[in-house]
Amino acid sequence: MKGSIRNGESPIFLPAEIKAPPQPRTNLVYFTDESSQTADTYLAVGGLAVPRPYIAGIVADLEAIKAEHGKTGEVKWKGAKFRGGVVHRAYIDKLFELIAANRVHLHLRFSRMSDYDHKLSGERRRIDTVSKAFYQLLLHRAVGMYNEKCEIDIVADDGHCTALLPGMVKALQTDEKRKYDRGYQPAIRSITQRSSSAEPMLQLLDVTLGALSSFRNDRHNDGETGPIKKELAEYAFGKTGWSSIDGNCAAGNRECVRWNARPLIKLKTG
Repeated sequence: MKGSIRNGESPIFLPAEIKAPPQPRTNLVYFTDESSQTADTYLAVGGLAVPRPYIAGIVADLEAIKAEHGKTGEVKWKGAKFRGGVVHRAYIDKLFELIAANRVHLHLRFSRMSDYDHKLSGERRRIDTVSKAFYQLLLHRAVGMYNEKCEIDIVADDGHCTALLPGMVKALQTDEKRKYDRGYQPAIRSITQRSSSAEPMLQLLDVTLGALSSFRNDRHNDGETGPIKKELAEYAFGKTGWSSIDGNCAAGNRECVRWNARPLIKLKTG
């Protein structure tokens, strides 16, 4: 993902008459998952952008971490107590090592669930609110940041909240043309669901997403979260380099991005 926007530079929007990019487009895989959509104040949905050629090497590194510490099966945030969190800390380190090397980018979208009228989201109500949060992440981060140079395959952790995403490819392509048209073919090629148990890259995302979601929801200070998850949440936040979990990262930042979203329709109070 060389050529990412740095130092507050504005993206270059190419004129509409250009119908083909000047060079072959990179195949980007965008892994996506959610955290804290049931009991917490803030929902978190996350995306991990990875050029396809890097994936095999990253997965091999993750398997080596597990082997070193005697871990079998999935590595998930909910299992962070394993051996004092040593594997999960290593996964956090690996992710931010990859971000620093510009091999992956991490995007997080937080939203306060009480700000939304879930009846307006759809028949599934709260689940549809989460589904729409995924859609916004895919449109404004996966498409909005990479459609100039990439063709994108989305891999979503399977579950009720992502069940409708595979059928939204055409909608995303339509919204891409409306909001981010640069004269190329649509960026999104496919959206598939995949179990995290069979996809190490989703596990890599899950650990840091879970840690930063915990930090966003102030669970590390609630007196109930155990010391291992508390330490990991604080450690992951420290690795981001952010001064605060509030607000949004500066426009043009792609590498490690937080987005605290607000609904377009505000609920009436009082």
